[in-house]
Amino acid sequence: MYAEWASLQTAIQTDPGNTSVLNIFPQTVGKDVACAVVKSMSQALSIGVNSNNADNTNRLMSEKDVKWTMEVICYGLSLPLEEHEALRDCVNIYCEWLTALNPQPKSSVPAVLLQEPNDYIQLMFKHLYNVFIPRPKSGIDLVKRQALLCHRVLRHVQLLATESMRNLSRGSWEAMLKFLLAITDTLMAPPKEKDDIGDQIGERVINVLFELWLLSCAHCFPIPSLWKTFRAMSLNWRHHDALVSQWHRINTILTSQLLKDRFGTDYPELQVSDEDGAILPTSMTQDQVIQSWFRFLHIISNPVDLSNIQIISQTPKFLHMALTSEVVIDPAQHNCLRSLPQIFFKAMKSVSILVDAFLGVSQNTVKDDMSFLSSMASSTSMSVRSSMPSINSGGSTPPERRKAKAFSVSGKHKLVHSRSSVSARSDSFSSENLTPYHLTLDSLPVLAAKRPKCNSILHMFGAWLFDGALLGVKVHGEDDMGTSRVRSSSFVDGQDRSQSVITSSSHISANKNSANEAGRAEACGALCRIFCAKKTDESILPVYLARFYIALYHALDVSENQSGPALASVLFNSIDLLRLDLDGVLVLVPRLLDAMEVVLSDTSPKIRYHDQIPLIELRKSAIHLLLSMLCLPLHFKSLTIKDIVKSQDDTTQEPVTVISLRVRITELLLKALLVEVDPMNTQMLLGGLTLLVQDLSVFEEMEKAALSNQDPLADTTTYSVTQPAGLDKDRADSEASVKMTQSESPRSAVSVGSTSSGPDLTTEPETHHQIKARDTAHGLFGQAASVVSNRLMASWKLDLNIALAAIEVILGLSKVKLNPHNSLMCKRTIKWMCDFIVYQCSRPAPSHSKDLHSMIVAAFHCLMSWLVDHHYLLQDKECLHTVLEVVELGISGSKSQNRASDPPKFKAEKDLMPASERVKHAAEAVLDIIIDHVGMFPPPCGPESTCSLLDEDSLLKMHAGYIVPEQQPAKFRYFVLENAIIIGILEKSVNSEDTLPSLTALIRGPFGRHAWSMQLRHLAKSHQNSLTVVNKDPGRPVPDDNIGVHHNITHRHFPEVVDAIPKTKSESSIPSLGQVIDENNLRQEHDKILSFIGAQVDFENKMAAKHKTDREKSPFPNPKVDCKAPSLCDEFQTARLFLSHYGFLTLEALKEPTTASLPPSLVMLNSGNESLSSDLDALDRIPTRSNDTAFVFYVKTKQTAAHSIINNVTSSANVQPQFLAFVQSLGWPIDVHRHAGWTGHMTSSWRTTQEDTPEPYAAGTGGSIYDGRRQVLYWADVSTEIAFVIPSPYMYHLTPQVIPSARPSVVETPQPVDNPDITSASVAECSPSASPQPPPRSKARRMATHNVKSTIRRSSEPYIDGRMALTSISSQETDSLDVWLPRESRKSVSILDINDTPDRSNETCVTYIPRSPSLTRDDKLSQIPPPKPPRLADTNAGPPRLADTNAGKSQKPTKSLSLDLPQVPRVETTAPSTPPIDVSSMRKKSSTLPLSPDIKIMIVWLEAWEDHSKFPVDDLLYLTITGQEAATSKLTEKDVHIIFIHSLKSGLYRVHMKGQSGRASLAIPLVDGMVVSERSLGTLVRQTVINICKRRRLESDQYQPPHVKRKHKIQNIVSKYRRKLSEPDFFTALLKPPT
Repeated sequence: MYAEWASLQTAIQTDPGNTSVLNIFPQTVGKDVACAVVKSMSQALSIGVNSNNADNTNRLMSEKDVKWTMEVICYGLSLPLEEHEALRDCVNIYCEWLTALNPQPKSSVPAVLLQEPNDYIQLMFKHLYNVFIPRPKSGIDLVKRQALLCHRVLRHVQLLATESMRNLSRGSWEAMLKFLLAITDTLMAPPKEKDDIGDQIGERVINVLFELWLLSCAHCFPIPSLWKTFRAMSLNWRHHDALVSQWHRINTILTSQLLKDRFGTDYPELQVSDEDGAILPTSMTQDQVIQSWFRFLHIISNPVDLSNIQIISQTPKFLHMALTSEVVIDPAQHNCLRSLPQIFFKAMKSVSILVDAFLGVSQNTVKDDMSFLSSMASSTSMSVRSSMPSINSGGSTPPERRKAKAFSVSGKHKLVHSRSSVSARSDSFSSENLTPYHLTLDSLPVLAAKRPKCNSILHMFGAWLFDGALLGVKVHGEDDMGTSRVRSSSFVDGQDRSQSVITSSSHISANKNSANEAGRAEACGALCRIFCAKKTDESILPVYLARFYIALYHALDVSENQSGPALASVLFNSIDLLRLDLDGVLVLVPRLLDAMEVVLSDTSPKIRYHDQIPLIELRKSAIHLLLSMLCLPLHFKSLTIKDIVKSQDDTTQEPVTVISLRVRITELLLKALLVEVDPMNTQMLLGGLTLLVQDLSVFEEMEKAALSNQDPLADTTTYSVTQPAGLDKDRADSEASVKMTQSESPRSAVSVGSTSSGPDLTTEPETHHQIKARDTAHGLFGQAASVVSNRLMASWKLDLNIALAAIEVILGLSKVKLNPHNSLMCKRTIKWMCDFIVYQCSRPAPSHSKDLHSMIVAAFHCLMSWLVDHHYLLQDKECLHTVLEVVELGISGSKSQNRASDPPKFKAEKDLMPASERVKHAAEAVLDIIIDHVGMFPPPCGPESTCSLLDEDSLLKMHAGYIVPEQQPAKFRYFVLENAIIIGILEKSVNSEDTLPSLTALIRGPFGRHAWSMQLRHLAKSHQNSLTVVNKDPGRPVPDDNIGVHHNITHRHFPEVVDAIPKTKSESSIPSLGQVIDENNLRQEHDKILSFIGAQVDFENKMAAKHKTDREKSPFPNPKVDCKAPSLCDEFQTARLFLSHYGFLTLEALKEPTTASLPPSLVMLNSGNESLSSDLDALDRIPTRSNDTAFVFYVKTKQTAAHSIINNVTSSANVQPQFLAFVQSLGWPIDVHRHAGWTGHMTSSWRTTQEDTPEPYAAGTGGSIYDGRRQVLYWADVSTEIAFVIPSPYMYHLTPQVIPSARPSVVETPQPVDNPDITSASVAECSPSASPQPPPRSKARRMATHNVKSTIRRSSEPYIDGRMALTSISSQETDSLDVWLPRESRKSVSILDINDTPDRSNETCVTYIPRSPSLTRDDKLSQIPPPKPPRLADTNAGPPRLADTNAGKSQKPTKSLSLDLPQVPRVETTAPSTPPIDVSSMRKKSSTLPLSPDIKIMIVWLEAWEDHSKFPVDDLLYLTITGQEAATSKLTEKDVHIIFIHSLKSGLYRVHMKGQSGRASLAIPLVDGMVVSERSLGTLVRQTVINICKRRRLESDQYQPPHVKRKHKIQNIVSKYRRKLSEPDFFTALLKPPT
């Protein structure tokens, strides 16, 4: 740097200017003269007693007098310390005279000196040097007196420079700097001795030198020769920690200003204390700051030299000490050099802080940073700490005399944002009462977006950091004896490199000494932070990468020469190492794996790591690196990893492939999971385990498919093995999978370097089968399930977060596809989950809490997934019994049999005391799954719906004579069973030709809607001709006139033997008829009756005779009286038959229960009520499964505007091909109008519509087709359905609308007036078809309902494609329009004007209004007929049904109107600023519609990783409205969780999780920083989104499961439409036809 300039060091050291003419006289003469003269002059000083004596004021009148006096004073300044008074007077005189350049000089200053002050001041600087000359053999008291005088001189020199800086000439500035260099070199160059003058004032001298030198840079920039002299002399002072302290202090001050000048005030500031900030002159220009910063930075040359005693001790003063001392033989043996390790650490820490400053990071320290430094330095080595004195071992300046603060690396300088406040720091470095400061990964700095490139920072600090990181390391190719290596500092010319030459012998000694490990660890950490700060598409020079890899290779050494602090620092600061596109970074994977095995295999390490990095944080760092390399083996496969340092004598070592590390990675993950105790670390490992199993299973499936495509016989030849039952079957499955995987990807067991000598991860010897089992998805699945289930029961069952994570892993394992199934392990897993539920339910009452019940509910949900995905397990009697027993426990709170020997306790005998209502509801859901869905999911219509798609309109349409619903009477009769099930009965069959008793029933219950068609049959349907045989006329028998023998028989009331029994007197008690007639004079009436009887007898005899005569005359057989078959009955009262046959219609069921609030078991509803259909429709729109929504965004490089982000997906040319493949892996595309499930918005979900003329889907989009207008991406299982929406600019059109502020802004929602075209479609055709295909339908149900047809109704919802549009209406049009918002809100949403118009007099607002495709813009709004307002009963039931909207209207064609705006292809020019949107103004609070979790999920694809910190979340929230938001919430207050995905050049994907801290943010399998393969990315993202929403539901106190909400809605319907009938009235109404 200063090669062409000469150093002034020799001239300064040999300058005779401090000698006096009195030196040539004897000492006594000079002493007497000086004492006499000075004593006389001191009386005239302004500080003297006689300061006002005018006679002694101006004795020195000429220049000759002044110079003679100065010669005397010069000699007096060199007097021994015993002459303290004379020495003090000399100092006082010169301190007075130094004010000559002040605006108001002291009165004692001679007039001659005031005329040419600069010349005399330069001479005084040379004389004052004598004050600082050490006086050997002086006592401690005298030395302290000398120190006081030196402090006084330094203080006045500082005052001169600060108050008279503009009057100082360049010569005076240079003289002052030379004076400071001379005294500093005199005091600091010799070896430090305790209590000498250098020890007393050395720190203050260094401080004044640096401060005044910095001041000179602003007013009189030093010449290069002075800079070179400064640097050369400072090399002799490096054994003093004060030098490094002040060097760091000035560097941080200049760096802070440099960052402001170069990067602006918004760049994270390197904030310094107010006192240090005042040191920097305000008049310094940017160029002066840059030049001063660069020169000060290299003042002490290479800081790594501080670690080498041989370099520091080879100075002239040390050599002179060794030659003159009788004790010290080798200069390196001086005691003062023992503090070099701590000085070296301070220097490297200073460099590290400067590196962080340029990276723009912030150190979030909360404890005293000096305690951190001291504890860090004291942890270098136990042996060094015990023998090493403190840093200030030579003593210190008394606090009352110390004017400058001591060294503080981070105490006074910390990196904070410009808005951060300055926190108080410690002023001194003390090793007493230290509290260690612990680093955490959460405190890792956030990099600034405008930070310099890595190459730029490495140009400045790279050489020092590389040398520090390789300290004590013998680089390959270095000769042991002869050759030497030159370490060059940054920007150092060839002349100065001689100072950095170290021989190989010094390397050996340094390698044996571990005292410098703290500084080396700091250098390694700084390097890792630099390289991990690499931006996307940023390139780093290969030479830097090579040196970095070599440094890390040696720092990660786990052999006997390992460095615990360096290893810990590398792991802690390089968690992003494998997440960046660093060229050749795979060469470090084996070495990293070795280090991670040491850290993760045991929780009680045998080596000493970094004292400031807790073991938990170190393990977390290792886990982060482990999560980054899980997908590497299957991604790079047989790629060879070259060795960085290859031994010359080892020529037999085989290269290592990436795939060969897979077993080691798997073993390490399982071992770490077994020994980990920290909850956060455990959850991260569980996420990694899910990724490992999922990725391996998909990989094997893809490999098998590839082999099948190549060889048709590969599927049968690759896997063919006999599968014995039970355990043998499981073992055979695993062995077969091992063979299959071995044939696909052979692996090598050779490791790089020391990788083969890693620690043993098993506590017991493992068999060959166990090791090989980890190499297959089948075996890994079993081990993962076993490890997680056992740990869950043993250690994690009391921790909610870990338990939820473990349950999520087990649930994820249920989705893993294995061929063949690991049935034994699946059965064990279900048994473990049941045991977990039993244990948690059986805990004592004080332990029951919301968290405990959340674990039980999550376990039930997991059990539900396992039973559906592995339905064959319920064929096992033991498994079925275990599951049902747990379900019983959840519902009732106890088991029927606690032990097998106990007698069963029936349901009627038990008291229902479940653990909680949540647990009961979860158990009920499992029971429903077992009954309805196990083995039958997905249903025939696909996974989009778990129940029937048929409704009343659909069933009525299937009957002959179907008419418009508005014109037909109510044909359904509705009954409610047990206040929980609504049965709508249509007493007709779907087949009009069927004459048997038939009915069609729509059964609505808590778990969905089901359609049944039933007939009363005596024979099965398999008898094809049964109905024909019954209805066919059997014909008459052959005619036969023989009627047989006619017997005349007299009919008696009693047998004949009765007449032979004699009568008793009692029998005569009843008078005879004759006696009664005679006694009562009734003879006449009796005779009259007898005449009537006789006439009737005669008539009958006559008619019998006539009939006999007619019959004899008639032919036989008589066709007129021939027998005919009776007509078939078509009125069976099937509703009565159904209720009776199924046991619902009983007298007990109709009785009112004792509880007045409950209805009877059987209730009839008022089917004629017009509002009943609306409430039933509202019930149908309550889903049977939980529903979630995720919004996908694509962010191009450096995009921060919301409108630009949503425009990216309009064309496939704007997005990466990987993005399109990713969104296709999230789910399958579905048509919103034909979809019966969740579509991402309430207005279009859970109903099917049909467009009149469906337009073809747009092609070539970048994902905008899935914005919810026509299509979304959908995925569902038996308990959850999720929609993935990709917002586009076509969803909303933001246009300003000017509405007078005096009139409230309300906009009408027009209803469609045209008649829908109602068509029928097969249920089997309603399943979506796209790639990836949804789960296959159930074959059994497909065959059973093949002929069942579903009606697809057109939606009457006034929203365009399930979304709300924005348009503009003039104030004139709104004045003539009575407007309202249907169902959602009657309030307008006011948004500030988005146009930069100068006129702000009128309020500009944007109002949500629906758009109808059937309206044209040219028509008048006034022509829109006012829509029929919703009924009172339908306010919470969603949009009105088709029957309601068209009721009472004619079917005349209506003019088509529209509010559509012209189509705008792009909206970049608008760039609206989106304010907070009040969701409460967009929907009414409804107790019917289910609320989604109070959370928003965003999936953001990043082209540049750095853009995740600037993603405009608030500006995009208006696109995430689903209609399920809480009525009182605002979108800006939402808990938003974001999953950032970045595609690496290697083909892998980096994941970043962002969200508010809480349990939902801890959902797995995705973990922040995980690196995922493409084949598993979509599945893991989908599982993570679902798990986040599940956790949020568990946290919510207001959430109710879907079947509970449906049950409450049913009860509400019963209370509104129940007919309170007595038993007779009920039967009467039941026998009457429906009205």
